[in-house]
Amino acid sequence: MFARLLCLFCLMALPLRADPLPVAVFDLSFINFSQEVEFGEKNEAEHARIAMLTTHLRQRLAESGRYALLDTAPLAADLDKHGEVFTCNHCEAAMARKIGAARSFSGAVQKLSVLVQTVILRERNAETGEVVALYQTDIRGNTDIAWRRGMDFLIDERLLTGPP
Repeated sequence: MFARLLCLFCLMALPLRADPLPVAVFDLSFINFSQEVEFGEKNEAEHARIAMLTTHLRQRLAESGRYALLDTAPLAADLDKHGEVFTCNHCEAAMARKIGAARSFSGAVQKLSVLVQTVILRERNAETGEVVALYQTDIRGNTDIAWRRGMDFLIDERLLTGPP
């Protein structure tokens, strides 16, 4: 009986929820391998879609309660210097440390053809620069709904299933 009471007391002393992990969520990148447009040209609809997906990612992470999103605006000069965070050879770790983040999130949508895209989400330890997790899924369809479904799959079935 005493052992049960002691266990119960110990469990009650534990916090019900850990404090949210401070994170920097950088803008997602769009990488077009499809050859639909000339090299270097932009498809404005897809660039609007990548902005929508970045907003969606930030919203979902904030709503999860596991993460405290930090403002990346103070990093504007660094972001201008490095360009696309997803392809900057782990520059995001140092930038995330500057604003007090424990982790950073970056990612991309790689367009392979009119029909096939790959959604990628990368989580990096801001202190060590080590990639904590790298998730990706292929999607079919080049629409807002398809892109959101791909990101939601990565968040719901990969990112939020394990420990933060």
